[in-house]
Amino acid sequence: MRFFSSWKDMKVGDSVTFFRTFTEGDVANFTGITGDFNPIHMDPKAASGCGFKGRVVPGLLTGSMITHAGGTLLPEPYPASRMNFRFRAPVYIGETICARVTVSEKDPEKNKLTLKIICTNEKEEVVLEGEVSGRIFPIYGG
Repeated sequence: MRFFSSWKDMKVGDSVTFFRTFTEGDVANFTGITGDFNPIHMDPKAASGCGFKGRVVPGLLTGSMITHAGGTLLPEPYPASRMNFRFRAPVYIGETICARVTVSEKDPEKNKLTLKIICTNEKEEVVLEGEVSGRIFPIYGG
């Protein structure tokens, strides 16, 4: 599903919202691919010893929700050139996270697009804030 038929249809302030529940399998796949075997992701005792109420989902796995938006907003290719994240609170396995992605900058002359993301947990606490920017390649009639 594409949220916009073309990047020309997007305006600053447009936003989309979607949800994801992070599972044991998501964490196992992510840590296996990245090698991020931080004990707080793998061992409930280690996580508890660090003050967490359970194993913590890797921050970049939560941050990857912005790539979902970048890959589904538009039919045109949108390779990222810059991303940054601020991890505000832990995400736990089994939690459903709400991601709200908003168009914060659009430069039609340079085909540049910047998106901001705010992720909240089921208690509506902000767990992640981030931003991605890149260039649009309007090769499909755009």
